[in-house]
Amino acid sequence: AGLFRSGAVKRLNIPSLVMSDGPSGVRQEFENDSWTPIDDTTDFVSWLPSNTCLCTTWNPNLARKFGEVLGDEARGRGKDVILAPGINIKRTPLCGRNFEYMSEDPHLIGRMAAPLVQGIQSQDVAACVKHYALNNQEQWRGSINVVVDDRALHEIYLPAFKASVLEGGTWALMGSYNKYKGQHCCHNDFM
Repeated sequence: AGLFRSGAVKRLNIPSLVMSDGPSGVRQEFENDSWTPIDDTTDFVSWLPSNTCLCTTWNPNLARKFGEVLGDEARGRGKDVILAPGINIKRTPLCGRNFEYMSEDPHLIGRMAAPLVQGIQSQDVAACVKHYALNNQEQWRGSINVVVDDRALHEIYLPAFKASVLEGGTWALMGSYNKYKGQHCCHNDFM
């Protein structure tokens, strides 16, 4: 229905969802159908440290508080969903989304992502954990076919997503744009 806004499904009584990007804070508002900022100087929110900085604390209680701030400010701006946290593994310094992601350690990410998700959702805002999965580069990310064996997939790439769902209780996942085993991840039979 517009930039960061889904349409409602009236016959099923499903309202429109208003979203915001921003693992480090609720993003500025844009015109409905373009990336042109509205430039509303009266509507400020906190710019939180990056997920990498948060993760280096190894402090799940701080992750929960971080999530509460992010969720509270998203709700205060009328958002239903915050497109955060970004929890892909940092496998290469060339990944264009490393600023959104937490770490190269799958165990640490899971321990920090679950309470972060719980903190966001304690404010009646859905966390949308991203990018499921194997998103490790920016160039050609919409078409590249990622090749990884099953052991690496299950030991490195998926544990944080599993923790976000099973321990964190995330209400949403954002699929990655890349392919795995020749199919895009968003409609991949294996994934």
